[in-house]
Amino acid sequence: MQPFITLIISVFMLSTIQAQKDTLIYVGDPMCSWCYGFSPELDKIKEAFPETAFEMVMGGLRAGGTEKMNELKDFLKGHWQEVQKATNQPFNYAILEQDEVLYDTEPACRAVVTVGKMDVSKQYAYFKAVQSSFYYHNALPNDDDTYVQLAAKMGLDPEKFHKLYRADQTKVDTYAEFELAQRMGVQGFPTLIVKIDGKLYIATNGFQKAERIITLLKNRGLK
Repeated sequence: MQPFITLIISVFMLSTIQAQKDTLIYVGDPMCSWCYGFSPELDKIKEAFPETAFEMVMGGLRAGGTEKMNELKDFLKGHWQEVQKATNQPFNYAILEQDEVLYDTEPACRAVVTVGKMDVSKQYAYFKAVQSSFYYHNALPNDDDTYVQLAAKMGLDPEKFHKLYRADQTKVDTYAEFELAQRMGVQGFPTLIVKIDGKLYIATNGFQKAERIITLLKNRGLK
């Protein structure tokens, strides 16, 4: 694994990050296959540092994508098989045959941003629910009902969720997170950044096992 890399980042980029606390900052996309593979590892990392604040930034892997799933099926299938082999996460490949499904990750990211506005304590669990709904249950990622139903299962008001999800400001805020990820220098997903004593470090850029990341975080002084 690469050593920690100090990030040079201006103060305004930290506006969504708790200023005075050590913080784990996860940059990902619910429709990123390696992020799906990384979720069980991130669970272990969060469990290892229960007192550490946790923030999420949506990365926008293919925001605004116009290609259909079946147009990308060979490319995606290869990636998914690689992730499945490395992580043992379950995949359902049937959705790759659907010619009406756009591979646009903006709606999924916007749904996660919406939940963050409603109840930030449920945001990460919702992120994982969106992952499972797509990769395992093959729920349609460009159908509002997919995200409304998941919100309802989380105990959120479905009508309030849908109104907020469709709001122009939520779309603006979602793209602002994509831009933030770019300005933070994130090159790929998943990326885990840690703020320790006011300094930002990249813990991992890409999939890594939790044990290695936890060891590095402890060596760096995270508690």
